[in-house]
Amino acid sequence: MRILTVDDLRELVKNERNRRGLTQSRAAGLVGYSQKWLSDFERGRVNPTIDMVLKMISVLGIRLEATATTPSSLADEEAIL
Repeated sequence: MRILTVDDLRELVKNERNRRGLTQSRAAGLVGYSQKWLSDFERGRVNPTIDMVLKMISVLGIRLEATATTPSSLADEEAIL
């Protein structure tokens, strides 16, 4: 799955949590967060820090791969130069 937005990340976390049969309370407890925080995150009510995201995906066994790309706006500028 490509993660392009925070909403994509929320969906990934929620789907993987459900696939593993974890309640919000159990998943949040495994990383030291409250069930309310995880619920708010999954519903788009809070924006986590990168540290929070990394802890949560680690617990869920999610592996992220990053690829560096040139945004189209920068590519256009480079073509002009």
